[in-house]
Amino acid sequence: MKKISKVINRIKWIFSAKTLKHIGKNSHVEENFSIIGGQFIDIGNNFSSGKNLKIHAFEIDDSRKPRIVIGNDVTITDNCYLSAAGEIKIADGTLLGENTFICDNFHGGNTFEELETPPNERKITYKGSVNIEENVWTGRNVCIMPGVSIGKGSIIGANAVVTHDIPPYSIAVGAPARIIRNVKKD
Repeated sequence: MKKISKVINRIKWIFSAKTLKHIGKNSHVEENFSIIGGQFIDIGNNFSSGKNLKIHAFEIDDSRKPRIVIGNDVTITDNCYLSAAGEIKIADGTLLGENTFICDNFHGGNTFEELETPPNERKITYKGSVNIEENVWTGRNVCIMPGVSIGKGSIIGANAVVTHDIPPYSIAVGAPARIIRNVKKD
């Protein structure tokens, strides 16, 4: 039964991949994935994902087309969610730990009228691009919020909430994430 499930998932991925703007060679995605807005999603070579991947690109108005760009040799583990109304870029060699959440948008703003409205009825609002540079590693349960850049070679510790830019070769932990070490070249 498990072999049949894997075959069905592979066929589903092949058809879903055809809806993407671009998909590189040698991609693999485990079962129960969800792709929304495939025409706005660009995935490089040697992409690999665990179970329950969600990549959603939402067109919220005519002035901005969403864009999700995933580089080469990127690995996304189980239960990760990428949500873009503007732009999310994930560069080559990145590893996203289990349950990593990356978004560039919120449900509405913070006016009284919006807060009186149930969140699922609020308009999705773009809040700023997310840029993850090469060879970044996120631990389990990391949240990367809108308008953030994470520099090359950085490590984001488990359960961190990234609300501001992280410079290259940094180790950041906590909620909100703070830099505990910056590795310098000898």
